[in-house]
Amino acid sequence: MNSTYSFWPVVLTIAGFDPGGGAGIAADLKTFAAHSCYGVAAITALTVQNSQGISSVHPLDPAVLRETILSLLADGRVKAVKIGMLSSRSVAEVVGDVLEANPGLPSVLDPVVRSSTGVELVEAPALAYVRERLLSRITVVTPNMAEAAMLADMPVENLEQMKAAAHKLAADGARAVVVTGGHLDRAIDVFFDGVVLESFSGERIKVDLTHGTGCTFSSAIAANLALGRQLRDAVVLAKAYVAEAIRRAFPIGPGRLPLNHFYRMAEPLRPIDHSTAGETMP
Repeated sequence: MNSTYSFWPVVLTIAGFDPGGGAGIAADLKTFAAHSCYGVAAITALTVQNSQGISSVHPLDPAVLRETILSLLADGRVKAVKIGMLSSRSVAEVVGDVLEANPGLPSVLDPVVRSSTGVELVEAPALAYVRERLLSRITVVTPNMAEAAMLADMPVENLEQMKAAAHKLAADGARAVVVTGGHLDRAIDVFFDGVVLESFSGERIKVDLTHGTGCTFSSAIAANLALGRQLRDAVVLAKAYVAEAIRRAFPIGPGRLPLNHFYRMAEPLRPIDHSTAGETMP
Protein backbone atom coordinates (compact mmCIF):
# COMPACT_ATOMS: atom_id res chain seq x y z
CA MET A 1 0.00 0.00 0.00
CA ASN A 2 1.25 3.48 -0.87
CA SER A 3 1.70 5.13 2.54
CA THR A 4 1.53 8.62 1.02
CA TYR A 5 -2.18 8.26 0.24
CA SER A 6 -3.35 5.68 2.78
CA PHE A 7 -3.84 8.44 5.36
CA TRP A 8 -6.21 10.53 3.27
CA PRO A 9 -9.57 10.63 5.10
CA VAL A 10 -12.63 9.61 3.08
CA VAL A 11 -15.45 12.14 2.68
CA LEU A 12 -18.86 11.24 1.26
CA THR A 13 -20.90 13.67 -0.81
CA ILE A 14 -24.64 13.12 -1.28
CA ALA A 15 -25.72 15.59 -3.93
CA GLY A 16 -26.80 16.22 -7.50
CA PHE A 17 -24.52 15.88 -10.52
CA ASP A 18 -23.56 18.93 -12.59
CA PRO A 19 -22.06 17.76 -15.90
CA GLY A 20 -20.32 21.12 -16.26
CA GLY A 21 -18.28 20.39 -13.13
CA GLY A 22 -18.95 23.71 -11.42
CA ALA A 23 -21.32 22.60 -8.67
CA GLY A 24 -22.75 19.49 -7.02
CA ILE A 25 -20.90 16.19 -6.92
CA ALA A 26 -18.11 17.26 -9.25
CA ALA A 27 -17.31 20.42 -7.27
CA ASP A 28 -17.45 18.45 -4.02
CA LEU A 29 -15.00 15.80 -5.20
CA LYS A 30 -12.57 18.44 -6.47
CA THR A 31 -12.79 20.30 -3.17
CA PHE A 32 -12.12 17.13 -1.18
CA ALA A 33 -9.07 16.35 -3.31
CA ALA A 34 -7.79 19.91 -2.92
CA HIS A 35 -7.85 19.32 0.85
CA SER A 36 -6.03 15.96 0.66
CA CYS A 37 -9.23 13.99 1.24
CA TYR A 38 -10.53 11.07 -0.83
CA GLY A 39 -14.04 11.70 -2.10
CA VAL A 40 -16.81 9.16 -2.65
CA ALA A 41 -20.27 10.02 -3.93
CA ALA A 42 -23.94 9.10 -3.90
CA ILE A 43 -25.91 10.96 -6.58
CA THR A 44 -29.39 12.27 -5.73
CA ALA A 45 -30.22 13.66 -9.18
CA LEU A 46 -28.81 14.15 -12.64
CA THR A 47 -29.02 17.62 -14.12
CA VAL A 48 -28.76 18.75 -17.72
CA GLN A 49 -26.87 22.03 -17.67
CA ASN A 50 -23.93 24.06 -18.88
CA SER A 51 -22.41 27.40 -17.88
CA GLN A 52 -25.56 29.18 -19.08
CA GLY A 53 -28.08 27.34 -16.91
CA ILE A 54 -30.05 24.20 -16.12
CA SER A 55 -32.32 22.61 -18.72
CA SER A 56 -33.77 19.78 -16.65
CA VAL A 57 -33.43 17.77 -13.42
CA HIS A 58 -33.82 14.00 -13.19
CA PRO A 59 -34.06 12.62 -9.63
CA LEU A 60 -32.61 9.18 -8.95
CA ASP A 61 -34.47 6.30 -7.34
CA PRO A 62 -34.37 6.75 -3.53
CA ALA A 63 -33.86 3.00 -3.10
CA VAL A 64 -30.73 3.14 -5.24
CA LEU A 65 -29.53 6.16 -3.29
CA ARG A 66 -29.99 4.33 0.01
CA GLU A 67 -28.18 1.25 -1.30
CA THR A 68 -25.29 3.39 -2.57
CA ILE A 69 -24.85 5.28 0.70
CA LEU A 70 -24.99 2.14 2.82
CA SER A 71 -22.50 0.41 0.55
CA LEU A 72 -20.03 3.29 0.86
CA LEU A 73 -20.45 3.53 4.64
CA ALA A 74 -19.94 -0.22 4.96
CA ASP A 75 -16.28 0.27 4.04
CA GLY A 76 -15.91 1.95 7.42
CA ARG A 77 -13.59 4.74 6.23
CA VAL A 78 -15.97 7.71 5.79
CA LYS A 79 -14.99 10.50 8.20
CA ALA A 80 -17.49 13.20 7.19
CA VAL A 81 -20.51 13.75 4.94
CA LYS A 82 -21.49 16.70 2.77
CA ILE A 83 -25.14 16.87 1.71
CA GLY A 84 -26.36 18.96 -1.19
CA MET A 85 -29.47 18.87 -3.38
CA LEU A 86 -32.32 16.81 -1.91
CA SER A 87 -34.91 17.22 -4.64
CA SER A 88 -37.73 15.14 -3.12
CA ARG A 89 -38.98 14.25 0.35
CA SER A 90 -38.27 10.56 -0.24
CA VAL A 91 -34.63 11.37 -1.02
CA ALA A 92 -34.39 13.62 2.04
CA GLU A 93 -35.85 10.85 4.20
CA VAL A 94 -33.14 8.45 3.03
CA VAL A 95 -30.50 10.91 4.16
CA GLY A 96 -32.30 11.49 7.46
CA ASP A 97 -32.39 7.76 8.15
CA VAL A 98 -28.68 7.41 7.43
CA LEU A 99 -27.74 10.30 9.71
CA GLU A 100 -29.97 8.97 12.48
CA ALA A 101 -28.17 5.63 12.27
CA ASN A 102 -24.73 7.34 12.31
CA PRO A 103 -25.06 10.16 14.89
CA GLY A 104 -21.31 10.51 15.41
CA LEU A 105 -20.52 11.18 11.77
CA PRO A 106 -19.83 14.89 11.08
CA SER A 107 -22.23 16.21 8.46
CA VAL A 108 -22.57 19.47 6.54
CA LEU A 109 -25.82 20.42 4.80
CA ASP A 110 -25.82 22.88 1.92
CA PRO A 111 -29.61 23.40 1.66
CA VAL A 112 -29.81 23.93 -2.08
CA VAL A 113 -33.22 25.38 -2.95
CA ARG A 114 -32.76 26.85 -6.41
CA SER A 115 -29.95 27.18 -8.91
CA SER A 116 -27.96 30.38 -9.38
CA THR A 117 -30.02 30.93 -12.56
CA GLY A 118 -33.32 30.66 -10.67
CA VAL A 119 -34.39 27.07 -11.39
CA GLU A 120 -36.26 25.46 -8.48
CA LEU A 121 -34.38 22.34 -7.38
CA VAL A 122 -36.31 21.20 -4.28
CA GLU A 123 -39.96 20.25 -3.86
CA ALA A 124 -41.88 21.92 -1.03
CA PRO A 125 -42.34 18.62 0.92
CA ALA A 126 -38.57 18.05 0.83
CA LEU A 127 -37.90 21.53 2.18
CA ALA A 128 -40.44 20.94 4.95
CA TYR A 129 -38.70 17.67 5.90
CA VAL A 130 -35.33 19.43 6.00
CA ARG A 131 -36.75 22.10 8.28
CA GLU A 132 -38.72 19.78 10.56
CA ARG A 133 -36.61 16.62 10.75
CA LEU A 134 -33.19 16.93 9.13
CA LEU A 135 -31.79 20.10 10.73
CA SER A 136 -31.43 18.45 14.14
CA ARG A 137 -29.38 15.60 12.68
CA ILE A 138 -26.83 17.81 10.92
CA THR A 139 -23.56 19.05 12.42
CA VAL A 140 -23.80 22.38 10.59
CA VAL A 141 -26.12 23.85 7.95
CA THR A 142 -24.73 26.46 5.52
CA PRO A 143 -27.54 28.41 3.80
CA ASN A 144 -26.97 31.54 1.79
CA MET A 145 -29.26 34.49 2.52
CA ALA A 146 -32.07 33.34 0.21
CA GLU A 147 -31.93 29.77 1.53
CA ALA A 148 -31.87 31.01 5.13
CA ALA A 149 -34.97 33.08 4.40
CA MET A 150 -36.83 30.03 3.13
CA LEU A 151 -35.69 27.73 5.94
CA ALA A 152 -36.33 30.25 8.71
CA ASP A 153 -39.47 31.63 7.03
CA MET A 154 -38.39 35.25 7.47
CA PRO A 155 -36.73 38.00 5.40
CA VAL A 156 -32.93 37.81 5.29
CA GLU A 157 -31.52 40.81 3.48
CA ASN A 158 -28.89 42.29 5.80
CA LEU A 159 -26.46 41.37 8.56
CA GLU A 160 -28.92 41.76 11.43
CA GLN A 161 -31.47 39.54 9.67
CA MET A 162 -28.73 36.98 9.00
CA LYS A 163 -28.05 36.86 12.74
CA ALA A 164 -31.76 36.54 13.49
CA ALA A 165 -32.10 33.71 10.97
CA ALA A 166 -29.16 31.87 12.52
CA HIS A 167 -30.85 32.09 15.94
CA LYS A 168 -34.17 30.97 14.44
CA LEU A 169 -32.64 27.94 12.74
CA ALA A 170 -30.88 26.97 15.97
CA ALA A 171 -34.19 27.28 17.81
CA ASP A 172 -35.70 25.00 15.16
CA GLY A 173 -33.13 22.32 15.98
CA ALA A 174 -29.95 23.12 14.03
CA ARG A 175 -26.83 22.39 16.07
CA ALA A 176 -24.76 24.99 14.22
CA VAL A 177 -25.48 27.44 11.40
CA VAL A 178 -23.43 29.44 8.92
CA VAL A 179 -25.47 32.00 6.98
CA THR A 180 -23.30 33.13 4.08
CA GLY A 181 -23.49 36.71 2.86
CA GLY A 182 -21.49 36.73 -0.31
CA HIS A 183 -23.90 39.21 -1.92
CA LEU A 184 -23.40 41.91 0.72
CA ASP A 185 -21.02 44.83 0.20
CA ARG A 186 -18.48 42.82 2.20
CA ALA A 187 -18.42 39.01 2.21
CA ILE A 188 -19.74 38.49 5.74
CA ASP A 189 -20.72 35.06 7.07
CA VAL A 190 -22.59 34.60 10.34
CA PHE A 191 -21.62 31.58 12.43
CA PHE A 192 -23.72 30.42 15.39
CA ASP A 193 -23.03 27.23 17.34
CA GLY A 194 -25.97 27.58 19.69
CA VAL A 195 -23.91 29.52 22.22
CA VAL A 196 -21.59 32.00 20.51
CA LEU A 197 -22.51 34.08 17.47
CA GLU A 198 -19.67 35.42 15.32
CA SER A 199 -19.42 37.33 12.06
CA PHE A 200 -16.54 36.50 9.72
CA SER A 201 -15.82 39.32 7.31
CA GLY A 202 -13.73 39.11 4.19
CA GLU A 203 -12.99 41.02 1.02
CA ARG A 204 -15.77 40.84 -1.55
CA ILE A 205 -14.07 39.64 -4.69
CA LYS A 206 -15.72 41.30 -7.66
CA VAL A 207 -16.20 38.27 -9.87
CA ASP A 208 -19.68 38.34 -11.37
CA LEU A 209 -21.81 35.28 -12.02
CA THR A 210 -19.85 32.60 -10.17
CA HIS A 211 -21.20 29.06 -9.97
CA GLY A 212 -20.86 26.52 -7.17
CA THR A 213 -19.74 28.69 -4.26
CA GLY A 214 -22.19 27.13 -1.79
CA CYS A 215 -21.26 23.58 -2.78
CA THR A 216 -17.57 24.36 -2.50
CA PHE A 217 -17.89 26.10 0.87
CA SER A 218 -19.84 23.27 2.48
CA SER A 219 -17.51 20.67 0.99
CA ALA A 220 -14.47 22.49 2.30
CA ILE A 221 -16.00 22.51 5.79
CA ALA A 222 -16.67 18.76 5.54
CA ALA A 223 -13.10 18.11 4.40
CA ASN A 224 -11.67 20.10 7.28
CA LEU A 225 -13.89 18.24 9.75
CA ALA A 226 -12.67 14.95 8.26
CA LEU A 227 -9.12 16.15 8.83
CA GLY A 228 -9.92 16.51 12.53
CA ARG A 229 -10.35 20.28 12.79
CA GLN A 230 -12.82 21.94 15.13
CA LEU A 231 -15.98 23.31 13.52
CA ARG A 232 -15.15 27.01 13.91
CA ASP A 233 -11.69 26.48 12.41
CA ALA A 234 -13.19 24.43 9.59
CA VAL A 235 -15.55 27.29 8.74
CA VAL A 236 -12.78 29.92 8.76
CA LEU A 237 -10.50 27.81 6.58
CA ALA A 238 -13.33 27.00 4.17
CA LYS A 239 -14.14 30.71 3.78
CA ALA A 240 -10.52 31.49 2.93
CA TYR A 241 -10.35 28.61 0.43
CA VAL A 242 -13.53 29.68 -1.37
CA ALA A 243 -12.40 33.30 -1.57
CA GLU A 244 -9.19 32.35 -3.34
CA ALA A 245 -10.97 29.82 -5.57
CA ILE A 246 -13.29 32.64 -6.66
CA ARG A 247 -10.35 34.98 -7.20
CA ARG A 248 -8.70 32.40 -9.49
CA ALA A 249 -11.91 31.47 -11.37
CA PHE A 250 -11.85 31.29 -15.15
CA PRO A 251 -14.57 30.75 -17.79
CA ILE A 252 -15.32 27.38 -19.36
CA GLY A 253 -18.17 28.81 -21.44
CA PRO A 254 -20.05 32.06 -22.06
CA GLY A 255 -22.10 31.82 -18.85
CA ARG A 256 -21.27 31.55 -15.15
CA LEU A 257 -17.74 30.92 -13.90
CA PRO A 258 -16.98 27.76 -11.92
CA LEU A 259 -14.51 28.16 -9.08
CA ASN A 260 -10.90 27.16 -9.54
CA HIS A 261 -10.83 24.33 -7.00
CA PHE A 262 -7.24 23.41 -7.77
CA TYR A 263 -5.74 26.90 -7.64
CA ARG A 264 -3.06 25.61 -5.25
CA MET A 265 -1.73 23.48 -8.11
CA ALA A 266 -1.70 26.35 -10.58
CA GLU A 267 1.69 27.84 -9.70
CA PRO A 268 3.75 28.45 -12.85
CA LEU A 269 6.33 25.83 -13.68
CA ARG A 270 9.94 26.88 -13.28
CA PRO A 271 11.82 26.99 -16.59
CA ILE A 272 14.31 24.20 -17.05
CA ASP A 273 17.92 25.24 -16.56
CA HIS A 274 19.66 23.09 -19.15
CA SER A 275 23.08 24.05 -17.79
CA THR A 276 22.41 21.85 -14.78
CA ALA A 277 21.06 18.90 -16.72
CA GLY A 278 22.25 15.63 -15.24
CA GLU A 279 23.04 17.12 -11.83
CA THR A 280 21.47 15.64 -8.70
CA MET A 281 18.77 17.97 -7.43
CA PRO A 282 18.77 18.78 -3.70
